[in-house]
Amino acid sequence: MRRLIARQLLLDPLRTLLTTGALAAVVAAILVLEGFNEGLIEQLGNAVIERDADLVATQAGIANMTGTRSVLPQFARREVEAVAGVEVAHPLTGIPAIYSRDEVRTPIFLLVYDSAGGPARLDVGRAPTEARDIVVDRSLAAKYDLEVGDPLVLSDFEFRVSGIAHGAAAMFTAFAFARYDDLIDFYLESDLAADITTFPLLSFLLIELQPDADRTTVAAAIERAVPSADVLLPEVLAKEDEKLGRVIFGPIMRLLIGVGYLIGVLVSGIIMFAVVNGRRSDLGVMKALGFTNAFLGRSVVLEALTLSVVAIPVGVLLAALISEVIERYMPLYSVLATNAGPVLRTAVASLTFTTLGALVPIRTIRRVDPCTVFRT
Repeated sequence: MRRLIARQLLLDPLRTLLTTGALAAVVAAILVLEGFNEGLIEQLGNAVIERDADLVATQAGIANMTGTRSVLPQFARREVEAVAGVEVAHPLTGIPAIYSRDEVRTPIFLLVYDSAGGPARLDVGRAPTEARDIVVDRSLAAKYDLEVGDPLVLSDFEFRVSGIAHGAAAMFTAFAFARYDDLIDFYLESDLAADITTFPLLSFLLIELQPDADRTTVAAAIERAVPSADVLLPEVLAKEDEKLGRVIFGPIMRLLIGVGYLIGVLVSGIIMFAVVNGRRSDLGVMKALGFTNAFLGRSVVLEALTLSVVAIPVGVLLAALISEVIERYMPLYSVLATNAGPVLRTAVASLTFTTLGALVPIRTIRRVDPCTVFRT
């Protein structure tokens, strides 16, 4: 049977090439959707992990950094630093805002920090050190053609871009980073709100522990000493943000991926039906020679699986290329199409929908009459 399938595939190389390309395109489309979902979730986790803290204190009852508003009392920092095992608590404030220029509006998440929690990776420039310095994610810089040294007016308050960060985004929102020295001036001079009390002065505390301190023990001690705060391990807080992302975006992403799988079944079915329909005469000859319907049906399924096995690596390469293009021209998004998880799921799904698609022409095979082959 293997020799028969090989000869059928090599009999018309152009058709085989086009068929493999069509299946590879379906694989690539599914991989991009899977990778988009993976990238979205990873960005949410990285938003926490890249703040580089041993522990993170949030408002009591709040277990998210990017998706839920957290407000801590100002005296919480002093109380946290008084707990045994705490070296220092670095303040961090998160402010959702809208950047607008030339009638184009873009939501951003401004992270105001003091001594820790700033941008993890810079493409160009430097972290904020001077008054009114700000670092923006490269997605915002690309969208508005911002460069180091350019002004950035946020709610009528003028910052100056000191650096451009890489990968500082989550929830389809670019991050920007400024220093606490500018926070009060920003609130007083901007048009964010008439009442400054409606905006937080402290959202989180990034807690650095002494070298010999146990994180779990210190976290419990802080929560006892500071009832207004919950203290979480960064990886736990990251998982909570990832869980929130799955709750918000999971249904639509599963729907899109499911549609991709359905398209895969339909494409495979159409392709194999066309292949079998074009071989009606050959199938009739084979039946006349004694080949059974079961044998011919298995050969069609194995041929489809062979095409799929060839199409999967081609689809992975195509998905990697598409992901690179997306991230280059739309850096707000992270598309992890070649991660092991998406590739494995898509490979299994591809083999499955190819098998299902190959079952479509089985009825055609059964209806082929060997006698019609010998009619003149």
